[in-house]
Amino acid sequence: MKNATKRLVLIAVLFLATTSSFAQSRPDEGTVGLSASVQSSQTNIKVPIWVSEDIVIAPLVGLTHQDDNFTSINLGINPRFYQSLGNDFATYIGVQGILQNTSYDSDVDDDDSDFLIGATGGGEYFLDEHFSLGVEGQLNFLLDDSDNNSIFTATALTGTFYF
Repeated sequence: MKNATKRLVLIAVLFLATTSSFAQSRPDEGTVGLSASVQSSQTNIKVPIWVSEDIVIAPLVGLTHQDDNFTSINLGINPRFYQSLGNDFATYIGVQGILQNTSYDSDVDDDDSDFLIGATGGGEYFLDEHFSLGVEGQLNFLLDDSDNNSIFTATALTGTFYF
């Protein structure tokens, strides 16, 4: 009986020690990261900058090139406002604005400049202060240069490395 109690106490101590050693926290104010996402049409890379404990400003840039067809350049910004749910997980809401300039290789098509504005929301799990994984939902409105405006939704799985 004493051996069983000792083993149980030892297992409990090891479990608590392991749990506390894996305790994580969100990045500190001033931390800069590099973020990429898995999304069907996503080609942008974000640079999230923690300007406070709850606010991240993420400039983004993207480049898409298809031989003998077109080249697109994206420039934008994606501010996010985090809600506090703990040290290692947080939800956020945000907005995004992206200017997309497309240059076509053929002389038939004119260059195209579109503007995308959208609302975002999601959650981010911080594995440690240098890496996080997240899920984001988006509701976007595309203002097309050729008056083919559209509303669409999108989702993204993101990974971010913080320096």
